[in-house]
Amino acid sequence: MFTLCSTQQLDLEHTLVNGQAFRWRLDPDGWWSCILCDRSQTTPSNILVRLRHDGNNILGTTDPPGYEAFVRDYLRLDIDLISLTQNFAALDTAIVPSIQAFPGLRVLRQDPVECLFSFLCTSAAPLHRIRRSVEGLSRTYGASRPAPAGADYYSFPSIDDLASASVEDMKALGLGYRARYVKATAIQLQDLGGADYLLDLRTKPYADAKAGLLPFTGIGEKIADCICLFSMDKDEAIPVDTHIRQIVERHYLPSTGAAALRTKTPSYAYIGDLIRNRFGPMAGWAQQYLFFEDLFEKRAWGAFQSQWTGEA
Repeated sequence: MFTLCSTQQLDLEHTLVNGQAFRWRLDPDGWWSCILCDRSQTTPSNILVRLRHDGNNILGTTDPPGYEAFVRDYLRLDIDLISLTQNFAALDTAIVPSIQAFPGLRVLRQDPVECLFSFLCTSAAPLHRIRRSVEGLSRTYGASRPAPAGADYYSFPSIDDLASASVEDMKALGLGYRARYVKATAIQLQDLGGADYLLDLRTKPYADAKAGLLPFTGIGEKIADCICLFSMDKDEAIPVDTHIRQIVERHYLPSTGAAALRTKTPSYAYIGDLIRNRFGPMAGWAQQYLFFEDLFEKRAWGAFQSQWTGEA
């Protein structure tokens, strides 16, 4: 067991269930658990990661042991969250309620394979359905491993497993029409070199990384920006959905002084640029605070919690 950081730098609940990752589960003993893929070696490793709050600190364990550095990288603990959020608040007081409502919320550095296919399951689907679909893929095509609490956990499937999966079988897992996207994209990725293609995009500038994602079946601008932000270190990426549009129209469009913009729907690019210009190169993190707080203004937090305890 190791100590990762203080609870000021990381809140597990706010970070692991805010719409960027979908397979973390909370057990009765207070541990958050998930099998994550480490691609830093020639042969990828599936690591069972367990995290929990302990007073003012966050504790972690890995199975096999020895992967503390991997967990730190996944949680992006090199970013000082206190300084970052203080800077956001100084740039725009409109974000202060979001920071106060969800302290410790961080943006993750996920495996780009899991991130890409998970977000293919998000099109026009509520969060509970997305979690069920992603969990179904993992249970059916991933590898299982028992956790100390007695529950089985599953790794995310490989690209090859998804490419060979039956569309009808994936539809039966709750993916619906998204099953076709998953299979077609897996085949496209195989042709391009698999995970290495996505890892190479991580090294490229934001515009190039996004452009490298858009040709895949089922990936539009929003999903591409989600993948860029949550797995490729593109902190300027702004996934624009209904919540972000409403936030911009409520807080920022009136201040532009451009009456014409208030009488028509602003473009995706315009909204993203507005948030980037306001919050700078880490604007994607600011977006995540604004998104999460706006989402839960419209939803009972207690009802939402049942989605990550026990089975998805």
